[in-house]
Amino acid sequence: MRPHRIMVLGDSLASGMQDDYTWRWRLAEHLRGTGVDAEFVGPHSGTFSMYEDPVLRALVEGRALPTGPEAANPMTGPYREGRFEGGHCARPGSTAHDAKDSVRAHVATGQPEFLLVQLGFNDLAMVGPPDVVLRDLEAVVAEARAAAPELVVLVADVAGTATWGTEWFRQTIDEFNERLPGAVAEWSTRESPVALVDVHSRFDAAADTYDEIHPNAAGELVMATAFADALLAFGIGREPLRPPRVRPSELRLTEPTVTAASGRAGSVRLEWNRVRGASGYRIALRDVTLGQPREVGPIPVLGDHWWARGLTGGHVYEFDVTAARGERLGPRSEPLRVTAGV
Repeated sequence: MRPHRIMVLGDSLASGMQDDYTWRWRLAEHLRGTGVDAEFVGPHSGTFSMYEDPVLRALVEGRALPTGPEAANPMTGPYREGRFEGGHCARPGSTAHDAKDSVRAHVATGQPEFLLVQLGFNDLAMVGPPDVVLRDLEAVVAEARAAAPELVVLVADVAGTATWGTEWFRQTIDEFNERLPGAVAEWSTRESPVALVDVHSRFDAAADTYDEIHPNAAGELVMATAFADALLAFGIGREPLRPPRVRPSELRLTEPTVTAASGRAGSVRLEWNRVRGASGYRIALRDVTLGQPREVGPIPVLGDHWWARGLTGGHVYEFDVTAARGERLGPRSEPLRVTAGV
């Protein structure tokens, strides 16, 4: 008897970022640990790595942004522990609006029995209101069925956010979540059941995220538990996933080691080692020549290097770099002084 084949179709909440466990990893470990023979399928095997992302690298380096296939992240980022056995079909920024055009091919290739869908947040933020998102999710289900007529589809509601975005946006999430159960029931058939995965009611966006959106280590377990319960209702699993009583710890952010070199006129190139668990880096600088105070850049740098431009050639500048995980900061690097290129 072949393993149960499971495909995860989702956005950044499902793909995870480098050094995350991800809820996919937690779910796979739970099934494996309870003796369930399951195979996760899909075109990707790793997490999203900000360091390897072609678009982010171009932004950091001030180059023209790549387009088409060259803009795609290779999805080769590491996990917090071990590796993910199998594949998945999740990418940051993914929407149901886009997935409806690609899911048939993915399902035809992977031939899953179960399709686990975690989409909707980006749709509500960038594509349209609940009516539009529900139509696109219905199309995702229909397209997936076209490749696997007896597919079981498990659709998660939107976990939500405590403070991110406007009050109107948060109310839109609530409206979508209120309407999703009825829509899921309408999409379900005897041959191809569709069921709701209730993430929202058990997810605390303040406690279970590191940036008001993406799950931290505890939030990943909440999401994995919700999907495990949904699978158990279809006979996949031998017992519920029971998160430990003690919340899993976050990775301790360490102090980066920074090097610098003068570049062209008025510029300095900074480089630093990759800190495990970081989702970005805060760069601070001051003009020592003019005796100016230290200023922290307003936007985190998503990468392991950065060009400081617009400096005064010949002036001495002092830089430091801090690893960040959302708003959580690690220790600053040792201040580094360098003379801007002339």
